Amino acid sequence: MKTLKSKPDILTIFVRGNGLRQLIDMRPGTYGQVFGTVDNVAQQYGIKVEVCDKYLKCSAPKNRLQMFVEKLHFAMVGYQESI
Repeated sequence: MKTLKSKPDILTIFVRGNGLRQLIDMRPGTYGQVFGTVDNVAQQYGIKVEVCDKYLKCSAPKNRLQMFVEKLHFAMVGYQESI
């Protein structure tokens, strides 16, 4: 029996700020480590980024977006999941 491969679910988050913001690790053990800019990190994980008024709309499959959200969280950058 063949199984059909379905497309992965695409999730979207909204990130405050712009793509040039530096992501710097704020955790006590690795404080100061620079991940790169929001745009660079998104590109590393294959995240589609759309520039909106005061935020970035970031879309990707769940597994890639989760890695990106971890970097945002460690850098204390605000984001919100889409409804």
